[in-house]
Amino acid sequence: FILPPLHKSEVVLHGIFPTVTPVVAKVLAAVRTLDRFGISNREGAAIVLAALQDMGIISESNVLNAVDRNKIRRGRTKARTTLLSQVIKDYDHDQFGLYFDGRKDRTLSMEDNRRKVIIEEHISLVKEPGSKYIGHVSVNFGNHWK
Repeated sequence: FILPPLHKSEVVLHGIFPTVTPVVAKVLAAVRTLDRFGISNREGAAIVLAALQDMGIISESNVLNAVDRNKIRRGRTKARTTLLSQVIKDYDHDQFGLYFDGRKDRTLSMEDNRRKVIIEEHISLVKEPGSKYIGHVSVNFGNHWK
């Protein structure tokens, strides 16, 4: 007895019981794109959810593969750790460029029940020859001199 796949999900049989791997587990490409363009988790979840609805993967009756901001956040964490481990593994001292592009990341935080805007410097990491975009980071401490 084999269950049919659920809307473009993969079914893997382990003994008698099938396990279903939802499409949501494969949002890493979307998450990297959201990171590249600086789109928030909530906005990214809305975009990915709309795309999944347009493709017919989810509907009002079938919300198995729904995406929320927490899934986007977890996907970003997974994609960043994967990218970091790949960069560390493939690291070549002569092949990377670190660029301070002047952009500032504005982050809201709560302190003493008040909203506070934290402005962080935006740094791009680019792999030289061919200038392949690897990612960006924000400085956690220190400041820069102009």
